Amino acid sequence: MAGVQKVRLNNLNINLKNALIVGIIIAKNSPRTIGSKKKNGESRGVTSFTLRDSEVDTINVDVWGSEYYVVTFYERFLVGDVVEITSPKLCIKGGDYHNFRPQVSSPFYLSLNEGVSDVTIHSGDTFGAFLPLLHIPSKPAAGYCGLAEVMKLEENANVYVDLLVVVKTVKPTKMIKTKTGVDVCVRTVEIMDNTTPATVMLDMFDIDTIQRAEEWRALESVLFVADAKVTWRGKAVKVQVCAKSVVTHQPHTADAEALRLYTRNQANTRGGEAAAWAAWSGERTYAASVAQIRDRLATGAPFCASLHALLTHLDLNELVITTDNAEELRVRFADHTGELNARLPINILEQTLGYTIDQLKAMTSEDRAAIRWRILLEQCCAKLAGSPPRLLVLALRRASPADPIPLY
Repeated sequence: MAGVQKVRLNNLNINLKNALIVGIIIAKNSPRTIGSKKKNGESRGVTSFTLRDSEVDTINVDVWGSEYYVVTFYERFLVGDVVEITSPKLCIKGGDYHNFRPQVSSPFYLSLNEGVSDVTIHSGDTFGAFLPLLHIPSKPAAGYCGLAEVMKLEENANVYVDLLVVVKTVKPTKMIKTKTGVDVCVRTVEIMDNTTPATVMLDMFDIDTIQRAEEWRALESVLFVADAKVTWRGKAVKVQVCAKSVVTHQPHTADAEALRLYTRNQANTRGGEAAAWAAWSGERTYAASVAQIRDRLATGAPFCASLHALLTHLDLNELVITTDNAEELRVRFADHTGELNARLPINILEQTLGYTIDQLKAMTSEDRAAIRWRILLEQCCAKLAGSPPRLLVLALRRASPADPIPLY
């Protein structure tokens, strides 16, 4: 195109006209309608994305137009697409602009208007050179915060952290209703790292990020999340992907590879999650009543405790009637201070009862009931791990006369 000047992000200046910029999209924000202004009977909308053309150079791009144009644009271009931007308006960041966009290297941002600027998929010879940039964190990878530190944060309205984590589970997408009555999609990913065996829930509301999570694999996918927003549900800490966040899948950093190897080794360790909790707890396990454990759960911080109490609920038939391969069973304990629900991992159940899961499933209902009564409604000693609001049984056995009943 005559008069168009191809320029790199690090060479942008306010006097450039008819620029052509090539880069890879590393983040997107959902489209939204601006006010109630109408043009030709249509609402005006805006969406934004973040572009990168080198390991260090990034910029935010706003796209303005009719509501239909903006929604179509958002659906057309995805994270990972290499694009060409023609004739953007170059603007200087100011005010609170940075509060609602990812942190970038450029002092400018690009503004694209329907009918003026153009964006197309880049298909030139340099296409392949941009793809590795998708795996470089948008912020210094050394400045991330461990989940153990996140769990100690006090409730605050505006807390953002950088995270380097491993995906433990990816939950199905679901619809929720906001406080204003609007239905929105949300997907929750359970994340973990090497600073605590406790896990944290990461919520995602952007459709593009929700769809990208389909590719994430449990205990294999590492995420660097720049500027995740910390939220609280009661005392339990959660994080969410917001307008400021950039999610880098499988970042190419030494720390990411070390975290992946650590997680893989933990998964292959006998005892799995329970063994990880036991190694973390060390001498910090303390005797507690049901009421004291409930109080600790309310603080939102991870902990380990030992409990001497009656086992009041254990249904082995749940192993058979469940629609999927159960990894845990629901159990309940009771003492003079109240009742407490917990999750019993299958490997701990096998150790407690002396039967494998396959042997238990092959038994008749009557045989399973007989085995259950060996421990049900009996005084038991249990070691518990609190990962609020979740309570996990690390060890369980029937109490013996040699076990003293604690005085609280």
